[in-house]
Amino acid sequence: MGACAPGARFAGSAMTRGAGGRGAAPWVMMGPVTEHPVPALPAPGAPANAPTAVAPDAGAAPEAAAGGRPRIAHPWRWLLAWVALGILAFIAAATIPVPKVIESPGRTWNVLGTVQSEGQSTDLISVSGAETYHAQGALRMTTVAVSGCPGYPVTALDVIHAWFDSDEVVLDRDQVCPESVTAEQQHKVEQAQMTSSQDAAVTAALMETGLADSMVLTVRGTTQERGDGVFKAGDVIRTITPAGGQTTTLTTYAQLQELMTTIVPGAQVQVVVSRDGRDITLAMTTLAPGRDSGREGSLLGVMLDVRAKSDVNATFSLSDVGGPSAGSMFALGIVDKITPGDLTGGKDIAGTGTISSDGTIGPIGGIAQKMAGASNAGSRYFLAPASNCGDVLGHEPEGMEVYAVSNLHEAVRAVEGIAADDASSLTTCQAVASR
Repeated sequence: MGACAPGARFAGSAMTRGAGGRGAAPWVMMGPVTEHPVPALPAPGAPANAPTAVAPDAGAAPEAAAGGRPRIAHPWRWLLAWVALGILAFIAAATIPVPKVIESPGRTWNVLGTVQSEGQSTDLISVSGAETYHAQGALRMTTVAVSGCPGYPVTALDVIHAWFDSDEVVLDRDQVCPESVTAEQQHKVEQAQMTSSQDAAVTAALMETGLADSMVLTVRGTTQERGDGVFKAGDVIRTITPAGGQTTTLTTYAQLQELMTTIVPGAQVQVVVSRDGRDITLAMTTLAPGRDSGREGSLLGVMLDVRAKSDVNATFSLSDVGGPSAGSMFALGIVDKITPGDLTGGKDIAGTGTISSDGTIGPIGGIAQKMAGASNAGSRYFLAPASNCGDVLGHEPEGMEVYAVSNLHEAVRAVEGIAADDASSLTTCQAVASR
């Protein structure tokens, strides 16, 4: 007789041929059917009443070899796998350094106030050799907190957080501190910049207040292009005479800069220097400025220490802060301390900017973060380098008045105007941008 294959299923109009004995007639089913277990036949030679086994449904789950429990694939196993991968990815994002730098608002210091040094409170700026006056209010130097440089790595998680913080900015590491520079080298550079800015601030402040009327130009070293052994470290430059020209006695750094713009590269000049207590005349050829320097005229090829010719001096009690950008506020602080009256009128005024010995205030980086830091510290007024106005616009904290300054004299006038609640003569960055 014909038989349906054990466990066979039929649905719809499917057809299946039976698997009975040889010569059996086909069994064709059309339409929906009901499945029935098929009894097995006794094995040949077995007693007729021998027990028979029922074949299992082909669609049933197989039984385990031991214990008889079905093997079922659980969906939660895939969920656990994805969770584990997510945890590993989070750990990697939170621990593996990436070559990025994050700049955020840093601390501020009132240069008219005090700091803790070796467990004692001391003036941030101390002036000697001149009468000083107590100052009210605040002249606040600002900083940028930088993460990602040697010794201060950042992770992908830090970078993602910074992207969503309007007061932070993410930069490529090479823009700020190349990987080839060690933490120690970076620290030395920043400390040298800070010391140089402090020296320039003292000179600029003494010249601004009239406590000095001339400068001493001392050779610190020579450029690679000069490198001819003409100058020696410690030489004090006194006069310069171009071939066929007049002798100029140098009393300020600005005077030297202006003179060199009138002398063409390759010109013969004689320079009188004071060396070991006596004057020596040096003959040399002037050098061409670098193509991208933007300078006119020529160069002597020397690096100078420029100081005011005065017995007045200032020292600074500030550690663990580097870079040149506090120069303008240092100079304002000295001016306030050595002049009668209260320059700020009790106002809290912040600012930033490099300074040169002639009082020129130059651009800095991270001004948006510095304005945010000043606002967080309670300052309502900010003095920005005029050359940074493009970075200021659109980033001014709410309620803060920002004024542009190009030199120390303008900065002093700006503080006086703020103190008097009279900003009519002050320059805003909007005015600078519209020029």
